[in-house]
Amino acid sequence: MPSIDEEQRHPRAILQTNQSTISSEILNLPRTVIDVFDDIYSSRVHRRCIDFSYFTLLSMTLGVVFWVAYWISSNRCQNLRNPQSNSSICDFVIVFQVFSIISISISPFLFILMIYSWIRYSCHNPLDPIRNKFLELKLEDNLWQQQLSYYYNVKMSRYSRCLRRKQEMELHERGYGYVILSSHGIILDELILLSARTNIIDEGVIYNDENILKLTFKKTCLRPWKIHLSIYLPENYVEQRYREKLMQILKIQIRIENIFPHNS
Repeated sequence: MPSIDEEQRHPRAILQTNQSTISSEILNLPRTVIDVFDDIYSSRVHRRCIDFSYFTLLSMTLGVVFWVAYWISSNRCQNLRNPQSNSSICDFVIVFQVFSIISISISPFLFILMIYSWIRYSCHNPLDPIRNKFLELKLEDNLWQQQLSYYYNVKMSRYSRCLRRKQEMELHERGYGYVILSSHGIILDELILLSARTNIIDEGVIYNDENILKLTFKKTCLRPWKIHLSIYLPENYVEQRYREKLMQILKIQIRIENIFPHNS
């Protein structure tokens, strides 16, 4: 195990070495929680840029390969009158033609996405607007388990949950997690990052009987519909002074209700 000093000098190298140890080890370092999440989400965006680069290179390579195969097979099929020619290759001419057209057609779109993703990764950090003013909550034990159950059972499809089964088990075993609330966005540990340069949250409701804060997010150009997210609050946060603090941080009005709609 590396020492704490070594981890502080090379935090990104540790993230890339073993992503599964982020939850249980790096969160214990003497760093702010938002800095740790910055490394985690930056690493994910960087991985996405690499994937776009690989897909772009693959589509271009396949486009050239299929085009060469089409050209060779098409020329061979022009010699059908020669009895020694192999006419079986003519069956693949149309296949090579179709695949070459598809590969060459999608390459420019992938190239544009690749350039856009690298520019966005280099010039935009989604956590920067949140850093200005935020509230950090630590959920432990049963509260954290309820938050995870809500996320995986309500917010995720069955297919996505199967793909992230390992992450779900690691987060359950950790026994605690963090929520960062801001008017410019929200971070639900390693699960959700929503942010914008403008105020992103529209309204909030605290369901007093279950200590749940339900947030409604504003519509955006890329997402022309409202989304909802429920946060399991520590027990004291339903009190008036903490509710006022939440309203001040989130810059919204928060009303109190007693019945929680479990399907939200």
